[in-house]
Amino acid sequence: MVEEDLDQLLAVHQEIRNALPNAWNPFFARFGRLRPVQIAAIPRVVRGANVLLTAPTAGGKTEAVAAPVCERLFSHSWKGLSVVIVTPTRALVNDLFLRLQRPVGEMGIAIGRKTSDHGISQDVREQLLITTPESLESLLTFRKESLRDVRAIIMDEIHLLDGTPRGDQLRFVVRRLDAYCQATGAFSTIGLQRVAISATVGNPAKVANVYLGLGGEIISVPGQRDIEARVTVGSSDDHIRAQCAIASASEIGDVQKLLVFVNSRKQVDEGTASFRCGLFGHANVYGHHGNLSKEERERVEEKFRGDRRAVCVTTMTLEVGIDIGDVDLVVCLDPPFSLSSFLQRIGRGCRRLNGRTRVVCVARNRAGEIIFNALIHQSRRGMPRGPLVPLRRSVLVQQIMAYLRQAPKRHRTLSQLNRVLASDARPCVPESMVLDVLNSMLASGLLVVRNEIYAPAQEGWGFIESNQIYTNIAPSLESIALVDADTGRSIATVKTLGDNTGSVKIAGQDFSVLKGGSKSRHLVRLEGEAAGAPEYHARILPYAFDVGASLLNYLGLPAEKLVLLPAERSVVIMTWLGRLFNTAIAHTLKRSGIIAQPRSFSVVIKDVVPERALELVAGSVDAMKEHNPLGSTKLERIVDLGPHRDWLSDQTLKRAREDWLDHDFLNEWISRIEDVMVLSPGDKLFSDVSEVARL
Repeated sequence: MVEEDLDQLLAVHQEIRNALPNAWNPFFARFGRLRPVQIAAIPRVVRGANVLLTAPTAGGKTEAVAAPVCERLFSHSWKGLSVVIVTPTRALVNDLFLRLQRPVGEMGIAIGRKTSDHGISQDVREQLLITTPESLESLLTFRKESLRDVRAIIMDEIHLLDGTPRGDQLRFVVRRLDAYCQATGAFSTIGLQRVAISATVGNPAKVANVYLGLGGEIISVPGQRDIEARVTVGSSDDHIRAQCAIASASEIGDVQKLLVFVNSRKQVDEGTASFRCGLFGHANVYGHHGNLSKEERERVEEKFRGDRRAVCVTTMTLEVGIDIGDVDLVVCLDPPFSLSSFLQRIGRGCRRLNGRTRVVCVARNRAGEIIFNALIHQSRRGMPRGPLVPLRRSVLVQQIMAYLRQAPKRHRTLSQLNRVLASDARPCVPESMVLDVLNSMLASGLLVVRNEIYAPAQEGWGFIESNQIYTNIAPSLESIALVDADTGRSIATVKTLGDNTGSVKIAGQDFSVLKGGSKSRHLVRLEGEAAGAPEYHARILPYAFDVGASLLNYLGLPAEKLVLLPAERSVVIMTWLGRLFNTAIAHTLKRSGIIAQPRSFSVVIKDVVPERALELVAGSVDAMKEHNPLGSTKLERIVDLGPHRDWLSDQTLKRAREDWLDHDFLNEWISRIEDVMVLSPGDKLFSDVSEVARL
């Protein structure tokens, strides 16, 4: 670094230090210098701006916004509970609490956390509260007075919520909280300061408009960590692929801690022990997935964090920033179903290497190898801009009931409901959508309306008094709890034991199933050798659009040409759009009498010559303007319509499905395509495209 640049950097540090007279020492005195994301964000956040901060993982984003907000709290002598940090999971609440407890405590700010495991004091002594969307909803709905002095809300890891029912919920909760605080809080009409933290996203302007409102600032800090990646092809046998992963780890040389990502709970249960070989032959090997009890997951996290040499095999449950210590190497056994998930996974590794992360990708076949290479390639380019995920009408059911419970007299007019629920920020919530859902709720018995005033009906009060009122997480399906007979410790919940009635393998551990269990509870003991894993309720995750976009870019295919693979009596049309849009195209073609089948990255059309392919696809996109094919399509297996969809009338549910068709995105996609490109077996890319076309 030249002397002039060093002087400029020192001047910037001094300027920021002057802006944080009370927060500087607690938050940053231990570090040599500020990170780029902190230099970019702190000056704007400390001035009170609404900010979306996007940057790669492990860049110091949390401190970049928490420190200036705490400075505002301290220097302006905000009273009462004045700052709320919302993060996606209870585990992240706990991590953030432990991470911020020291610097916030040094400033004399009372910090607390609110989850189903932790409550806040009755007289609300906390000044800064870390919580989840559901717990914030519960406070706003049932204890709104505790939030009357809130001046700032920080939404952490917003990319993990955006585009989900819980993200839709948070969007409404922030609007309701803002309206409530402006009406009754100490700061009158100033409004909440809103700050959102995210990993790199494809459309930051959309995220900012939804969660910050109009006028929010976007701070995007580049610098995705360099990826040191190895891609190998093992086999369909997870045991063999585990050995491949350990062999690759051994070649790297300085690997002590290994984090392995798989795509199913069964792979965790049955494959965890396979990693106890080679370099890790005498190491502790742990399993971690969502059906393990909270206590079991936390036990695994704590032990893995404390071990010097260990392996942890996990599903997506450890994609988020739960503190498991530094990891030397990330292994991905099979590609995840989205680019964003891949970025989360590789971001967990090698933080001590600063600007570099290491990952070993083990595919089961050539298609997996190609997808891995495409994800790695796209990771260095950034997130592609994708279709708009709609707001779910089913979330409006929950929000209307929660807002009515929050209201002083438990009723609201249509204009009052529209004031806090309707929005022009895309995805839009037009007043017609609010009215449509209200009519559904009247028909289903949740609401009554008298003199144009809406209030809960008897069925609605049942909804309010249940836990449905504050959550958009799907309720747990009927399950069997497995409990350790010797300790009384809950191990996991399962759908059934399947064929493993005498013994069962859970997260790599073998349990005997003791006799005398009930329909909902079985006692188990850690002993014996189990044959296999239990059965869990199915989770179907189709490949996301960003995987298709990654493949198109990696293979170097022209976006202005529609790639075709001729087959016997059919044509495979590579759209790269993902299952949802390919389903829409296929159903539209079927309305014209054409036999079409959707796949992840392609549509197969029967008895059609390649010369007609572009005409047919373009015609189907055009026809969707008049007839939306998704309304009559069972989408529940490929998209999440939200857990409250059963309260919607058939007509409203039809509209909820139709909401998923982003006409603007499809029209933009088809308008770029000028011609077709037919790949034949002699072409260089034919084999690779054919492999992924089968998915």
